[in-house]
Amino acid sequence: MDKHISGLMAKLAQAEQELEAALASELQKKQQDFQYRIEKKKVLFEEHVRRVNKHVRQGIAAFLISTPLTSLIVAPVIYSLYLPLGLLDLWIMLYQAVCFRAYGIPRVRRSDFIVLDRGGLPYLNFIEQFNCNYCGYANGLVAYAREVASRTEQYFCPIKHARKTLGTHDRYRSFFDFGDGERYRNELERLREEVRKNAKSAGKK
Repeated sequence: MDKHISGLMAKLAQAEQELEAALASELQKKQQDFQYRIEKKKVLFEEHVRRVNKHVRQGIAAFLISTPLTSLIVAPVIYSLYLPLGLLDLWIMLYQAVCFRAYGIPRVRRSDFIVLDRGGLPYLNFIEQFNCNYCGYANGLVAYAREVASRTEQYFCPIKHARKTLGTHDRYRSFFDFGDGERYRNELERLREEVRKNAKSAGKK
């Protein structure tokens, strides 16, 4: 790989680590500002804050009246996505249990990606809570599926595409250049061993 690109990748990895640390610090500050804590993955607000939040909650009737008719009409189509999402969720669990176990690839923890904490916010009514859980589930599941797919790609086909593609995962950076057959043959097992030993950071090297 070009030294300039390697240097940029190293700087990017360092910047990502610094960003993660800054975001974690900011999250702790927000917990203090809005007076909530997390116990056993459950978010707990201080009682007086919970009362204030409930006071600004919009009732179901008022919420439905203020909702555009178009949103109400398309809602069944939006919610119908739960069916293929649920099937994908179950299939990923089966896929990891069978395929990842067979190849010695560490399984992706579903709970690291699917977080349904916004559905408990006291200033949201039931419909808003349901919608927030829907979005959290859908986006978390897609991220979870992406991580499973990226580990699979690193194990079986860690080759970059011939043209620029948008939205590539972190592991893609360490894949072999398109057309570099010699390096692919000589170093394929190295990338496979990386994903076996340390799947989380294998693509950031």
